[in-house]
Amino acid sequence: MHVWGEEGVDWKGIDDAASYIALNLRRWGRIQVTGYKEKWGTVRVYCHFGCEALFWFVYPGWVYYRWPDWVAKIDRSDISHFLWRAFEWILVPYQVCIYKAVYNKAIKRWPHLRQEILTDCDYPDLVMSKEVQREYGWIDSDS
Repeated sequence: MHVWGEEGVDWKGIDDAASYIALNLRRWGRIQVTGYKEKWGTVRVYCHFGCEALFWFVYPGWVYYRWPDWVAKIDRSDISHFLWRAFEWILVPYQVCIYKAVYNKAIKRWPHLRQEILTDCDYPDLVMSKEVQREYGWIDSDS
C-alpha cells in the first residue's frame, strides 16, 4: 500500500492505531493478540478469539507463566480445557463485540487512516460491510 519513507503518509498515526487496537483488544476483550505492527503502510494486528487457560484470560498476550507449578498443572489439565470450551459460548460473542467496537473507535479516532486500518484486519467480515469488502478486494464483485 505504501513504501517506507513515502511522503504524506501519517506513519506515526498508523503505529499509534496499531498500538491502540492491540492494547484495547487485550484490555477489554481479553483477546489473545499475538503481535501488532505497521507493514507496508497498513495496520497489522494478529489475534484470535477464545481462551484455552486461566493464565491466558488473566494475562492475555503474555508468554511467561508466572504462577506456581501446581497451578500450572491444574490450568493445563484436560478438565480445565473442557471448562474453558464450555465457557467460550459466552466469551467468544463478547470478544467479537469488543473487536468490532475497538476497530470502529480506531476508525473514528483516525478517520484519515481508514483504509490503512481496514485493509489487513484479521476478521474483515466483522468490521466491514460487503460493499466495503468488495472495495478492498476481500470478496469478488459477483458474490
